[in-house]
This record gives sequence, structure tokens and C-alpha cells, in this order.
Amino acid sequence: MAWQVSGRSLDLCSCKMWCPCWLGPEIEPDNGWCAHTFGFEIRRGNSDGVDLSGTTVALTGEWPANFYLGGGKARLYIGETATEDQRRELEAIFSGKKSGHLESLWGATIDEWLPAKTASVAISWGEKPALSVIGFGQATMRPLSNGAGKATIVSGSMSQAGLQIESMNLASSDGSQWSDPDFRSWEGSSGNIHEFDWSN
Repeated sequence: MAWQVSGRSLDLCSCKMWCPCWLGPEIEPDNGWCAHTFGFEIRRGNSDGVDLSGTTVALTGEWPANFYLGGGKARLYIGETATEDQRRELEAIFSGKKSGHLESLWGATIDEWLPAKTASVAISWGEKPALSVIGFGQATMRPLSNGAGKATIVSGSMSQAGLQIESMNLASSDGSQWSDPDFRSWEGSSGNIHEFDWSN
């Protein structure tokens, strides 16, 4: 059951700015419900001898209210370049089926996992980081900063602790959209850019 994945990631959601679910269960999302998508670029990774380096994963979820109130459903999109062994391990890790912190987090907030899909999951960085999952959604991030160019960083929020993400750069994702027929379609402008280093 031993695994490790690390790399860069970003997220977008159906809220305007900033998704209140990061702060805990007390605040209602902009629309009353919450939809969220993460993109993960795995730069280094291994799971029971399977090398996961260079793979990509997107995760989308939908909740009837604040994330922490549970009742969510979710789906994974595994990058099409992954081998069969890599897809198996990535699905197990990111759905929390291979133990670790995601097992308890998703166990408390997600009631239904829809079948994972293989898709083109492209993540790019630079001045405007972007996520594209062909056929499902896309977002382009504009990292926020003050007038002197210092990045707007958030750390210490409740969801960051649950996801084991130490800090993140807030970003605007105006024009981001998601449309999977098994979920409600949405547009939003909330975004974050972060790094992850997870293991079990």
C-alpha cells in the first residue's frame, strides 16, 4: 500500500472569489452549492513499484452545500498517456482507496464516486497557468499579487490542512468552465495554484 506523489497543482470552482469552503463548514458557497475541480501534475511518484512520474490527474466534485457538509459526488479523469498500471494506481490514490489522508477526507465528504475516465489532461505553467480536460472543461489562471508584484498567498486554512497543501497563490480564473453530463455545468472565477507532496 506504500505510495508517494508530488508535483504542482491548481484548482477552480463555481464561486466567484474566493471559494469559502477552504475556510471551513460555516460559510455558504456563492450559489448555495459547490462544484470544484483540481488538476494534478505528478512530477515524481511511485506506488508499490509503479512509477507515476510524468502523469496527470483531474478530480471534479459537486456538493449540495458547503464541501464540509458532505453529500458529494466525484469523478477522476486520468491523463491518457498513463499506462494501465499507472491508471490503476492513480485512481486508487486520488480516490482515497489506497489509504492516507485522502481516505479520511473523501470518506467524510464524498458519498458517490462515478467511474473514472481516461481523458486528455493538460496542465501548463508560466505567467498564466492553465488546465484543460478535453471534452469536459478548462481554466486559465491569473495569479493575484499586490502592486509591487508580491504574490497573494494563503496558508493555514481548514481545507489546506485536510488536503495537506501548505500554501497557495490565489488566482482569478475568469472564463473557467466545467461540463460533464453527470454533473451540473458551471462557470466560475475562483482559482488557486499550489504544490503537493503526499505519501502513505
